[in-house]
Amino acid sequence: MKHITEVLKDGLSVHDVLVNLKEREKKFQQGMSFMQHGDTIHRLFPDIYKVQVEQGESCFNGMAVLPGSASPHFIGNPVKWHENLFNDAEYTYFLNRMDHWRSMLETYSLTGDDKYAGKVIEEFYHWIEVCPRQPLYDETGNVIVENFGGCGCNQGIWRSLETGIRMYRTWPYIIHHLIDTSYIDEDFLETYLTSVYQHAEVLYAVPPILWPNADHNHYLMENNGLLYLSCMFPEFRDSEMWKQHAVHELERSIFAQVTSGGGQIEGCPSYHNGCLYWFVLPILLSKKYHFTVSDEYRKRLKRMVEYSVHATCPSGGNCPWGDSNTFTGTFSWGAFCHYLAFGDSSYIAQARTYYSYEELEKAASKYIWEVDDLYDLHRALNNAKESPSLPVLPTISWQKDLKQVFMRTNWSQNALSLMFACRTPIQNAHAHMDPAGFDFTAYGFPLLTDPAIFCFRDDEDRKKFKSIHWHNCLTLNHQDPWKYISSWNYGPQQPGDILSVSSTDRLMYAVGEHLNYTPAIHKRVVSLVDKQFLLILDLLDEVVPDSSVQINFHIDCPTVMVDSEHRLVRSLSNEANIGIFSDGQTVPSLIPARRSTRDDVAHDTIIARFEAEHLAEGRHGFVSVAYPVPAGSPLPEVTSISKEFQADGTFLVSFRTDGHDYRLSLHQNELTLLL
Repeated sequence: MKHITEVLKDGLSVHDVLVNLKEREKKFQQGMSFMQHGDTIHRLFPDIYKVQVEQGESCFNGMAVLPGSASPHFIGNPVKWHENLFNDAEYTYFLNRMDHWRSMLETYSLTGDDKYAGKVIEEFYHWIEVCPRQPLYDETGNVIVENFGGCGCNQGIWRSLETGIRMYRTWPYIIHHLIDTSYIDEDFLETYLTSVYQHAEVLYAVPPILWPNADHNHYLMENNGLLYLSCMFPEFRDSEMWKQHAVHELERSIFAQVTSGGGQIEGCPSYHNGCLYWFVLPILLSKKYHFTVSDEYRKRLKRMVEYSVHATCPSGGNCPWGDSNTFTGTFSWGAFCHYLAFGDSSYIAQARTYYSYEELEKAASKYIWEVDDLYDLHRALNNAKESPSLPVLPTISWQKDLKQVFMRTNWSQNALSLMFACRTPIQNAHAHMDPAGFDFTAYGFPLLTDPAIFCFRDDEDRKKFKSIHWHNCLTLNHQDPWKYISSWNYGPQQPGDILSVSSTDRLMYAVGEHLNYTPAIHKRVVSLVDKQFLLILDLLDEVVPDSSVQINFHIDCPTVMVDSEHRLVRSLSNEANIGIFSDGQTVPSLIPARRSTRDDVAHDTIIARFEAEHLAEGRHGFVSVAYPVPAGSPLPEVTSISKEFQADGTFLVSFRTDGHDYRLSLHQNELTLLL
């Protein structure tokens, strides 16, 4: 660790830094200290106050929820920074982000109880003592990237991602909350500054090597950490160089990572919403520290919240694509991020359509210590409570760069809503094995669902949740579309894409195609018909003889009924239900599965697998009708399903349901309702 005189600009002392820091923090507080901020939270948001104090007390007692365990557990006193209690690499990563410090600091400012502040300072000194940084450079002056790229070295405590997260999410708040206390003295600040400088050295040297294309969410957090510390401590001799680098790389990142349609490049709604905040943070820092963020950056950031709206199911949860969670509040997080950056509360009012006031307030609590005007936030929440509004966006969004489509019949909670994607090759291993897969919600409930993320551990659970066999996808001969090697490693993939998206008064549809079962070609059409049901057409060309096909539907219900004679599987829930009707060529069976709502939490579900065996060589088409019904409503029958290929390749489909006859044709990539 360098001596303090080596990290500060010439002529400056720790005393100088402390004086300057107190002046800056006082200016930023704008007449309201963090303790006064806490008093205002207590008055305006008593429920947030109660939850945050309870959380802070739990953290004070050494309890935390970390990857590998869905319930609170004891992390040690002193904290066992190096111990991986659940054999999950994410465990030590998350522990060393010190989020529990943030909770205790907030509780200190809410209650004034000195024990929370004292506990943080005690743990800070302990971490400094037992978690020294490993070498950054080898004897020849080259960066030792492997020392900062994973858990293989020192349990990943100094992984560059955790290094960045500490610098923007937790360590600055020691200063923010305690600057007016005796804890922030020259002795503490000298230790703090020398370690922060070590963090900065890593963040300047390592991430550009790991992410040369600026195309990963980690790069945002790493550069946000570098930006935050360089702004907070201009007394560092290299602070201006670090600041310019971080701003430049964050500008580069928004164009590398956010498409023209507003979606983050990884295509996972949960990570998109995380990135929304990570792109907002430079805006917040620019207001405090008076640097420039480009207009184009701001324009692209504004489009990100639109993707958040489209990726929100009518039930309020995420479309859980790839490594995404399904829990509620995701759109509200996007809405609050937009509010933080631009002062626009309109999306908060729109989010109220999908969430209770209590859920909105819970989402606000995530950012409440970054809100300058708590009274304005209180007004925005109350206005949303009294006057919620529907989104005003189109009901179809084709995210061409991400090879994704979102469509819904309207913006109400009872809408039929579909996400469809055919993105191969994948962008990175946060993607699951789901070519031409979909996620379907109706009448306020997820019905045919993506399994979502469960964990990042390289184990059988991870493999199942990423597997095509647990997604709403077609397989040939029970095979994977590409090789699953490990949690973060796949074999090569073949091309796939969305070919067309269109709508009429009675049809909304998308067509996707991929070549991952070469020589066979799989084309899938998904269509919302008459705003009543979902039609799925699967076409296979160049099938080798004696192949089998499996069409999987992941039903978010543990209890289902199968009727093999009528080619029907239906859910048996007290809430909304769905029936899946297939043509006579496939036979249904049931496979136990699970769906995850958050890390290490999952519930039982069922895969309805419709299978046809011993296919002849050449072309085949399959018809499935998924009919949702509200809670307590009878399921209409779908009968007389027929299909045929015409000489020009047109695929004709007909069936009868709910007293109506339907006849449709698929010619190339155009679906037409004939009757």
